[in-house]
Amino acid sequence: MSESITQSKAARLPVLSMLVVVIGAFMSFLDGSIVNVALSNMMAVLGVSTEDIQWVLTAYMLTCGIVIPASAFLCKRFGHRRIYIISLAIFTAGSALCGLSWNLNMMIGARIIQAVGGGLVIPVSMAYVYYLVPREKMGIAMGFWGLAAVLGPSVGPTLGGYIVDAMSWEWIFYINVPIGLIAIFLCPFYLRETPVSREIRLDVAGALLVAVSCFSLLLALSKGTDWGWKSQSILSLLLISAFTLLAFVIWEKSIPNPLIDIRIFRNRAVVASLLAMSLVTIGMLGIIFIIPIYAQNLLGYSPLQTGLLLMPMALVSAVLMPVSGRIYDKYGAFHAGLIGVTIAALTTWSLKSLSLESSYGNIQFMLALRSFGFGLAMMPIANAAMSAVPENLAATASAVVNTVRQIASSIGIAVVSYVVVTKQAYHRDTLDDLINYDSFPVTEAINRIQMIAYNMGMSGGVGKTQQLAILSQYVSRQASMDAMIDSVVLLVGFLVLTLPLIFFLTPKRVEAARSLQERHHISKI
Repeated sequence: MSESITQSKAARLPVLSMLVVVIGAFMSFLDGSIVNVALSNMMAVLGVSTEDIQWVLTAYMLTCGIVIPASAFLCKRFGHRRIYIISLAIFTAGSALCGLSWNLNMMIGARIIQAVGGGLVIPVSMAYVYYLVPREKMGIAMGFWGLAAVLGPSVGPTLGGYIVDAMSWEWIFYINVPIGLIAIFLCPFYLRETPVSREIRLDVAGALLVAVSCFSLLLALSKGTDWGWKSQSILSLLLISAFTLLAFVIWEKSIPNPLIDIRIFRNRAVVASLLAMSLVTIGMLGIIFIIPIYAQNLLGYSPLQTGLLLMPMALVSAVLMPVSGRIYDKYGAFHAGLIGVTIAALTTWSLKSLSLESSYGNIQFMLALRSFGFGLAMMPIANAAMSAVPENLAATASAVVNTVRQIASSIGIAVVSYVVVTKQAYHRDTLDDLINYDSFPVTEAINRIQMIAYNMGMSGGVGKTQQLAILSQYVSRQASMDAMIDSVVLLVGFLVLTLPLIFFLTPKRVEAARSLQERHHISKI
């Protein structure tokens, strides 16, 4: 079987096989964002509060974080194709159950089922690429896989907004069912099974330890702003995560067939790639988290308008993914990563110019220009970790890469959310202290309010109480705007920290790291 796979890989780039693999990854990435725009409709139908409905998102994210580390063992034990098909089936069934849910408990349960499949699909599909494609074409292959990683989260809000407006919220889940069934049907025809190792057994202790660690960390990151970062609950979760992670590392080093081969972290190129990918992910998703809040809460755009605002950004990244893949195949990760991150940092810094008066087209252009840098850098940086390990460790590397990506995404959103909340209060207090009813700026603002009132036919103008209410509302909006600018500056800092790490991802260093990893593996055998 392994010989036939090798021959197939050497012959040509299996476009149809790649398409089948990318479909599953796209569905999973899409579902991470498409639900957001439907939460208000789901609240009304299910009769729950804002805090309760957030568990629809949190349950999915936590479950993905738990199942991803186990993907490497499942692929080795049962084969990539079998696990990919099973994952697609679970995801599709979970999607159907989500659409049929009539109360919150059923919805959360269905989302957990959906996330078991969706969480496995992503690392399994990424690892599968390394069995389908020859190493010299890996860049362009991962570029096409990266289309799913970029288009899914970016298209989700637009597609979700359209579906909710045109049909109903249930269809954001039902849309997965026919696509999932088609993908499952095509798998036996276009995907070959990979070699399996029936003698290995599940590392139950390791699986439990890493599951508890990821669950605790992701829950703390998702609820830190709501519960308070210094609260006993959050501190307890962080301590549990740290201790179980330490226990996991000690345990994995002591057994012959670990769930995750810890030796992968001795690989300098892998570590540099993971750190760089984490920082870039934080920088990228931080803005994707900020812009919808800015567009809807401060500029008054609808969910569909906000989705369309993000669409050019997604299209630029989508076009650049295969391009950056070709660059990777020819030159490695260093040049694309360094140039791309530099562009991303500079264009993110330019977002400081956003204001309450920024035009729709200007925001679109700035985001699209920024996306050029991320589209150029993201996949080569992540691909360096996969290329720095032997093929037999591809499934392990994929599990680690996607676990780190999941954690980095949560860290990015948690950090930005914390900065926005705390800085908003700070700027509000500062502006309140500066405002005096007799000061020149306030007098000018009141004159403008009165002029607008007269133009609207209010001959008596606006009373003092109404003036103060309008000024207070403006101050709140400006404080939110200033807080978002502060978060933009912080994200630039994360991107700047990425630059030194990219120097560890030159082609010579990646190849040397892979050779060293191969020798360590052979010596262990």
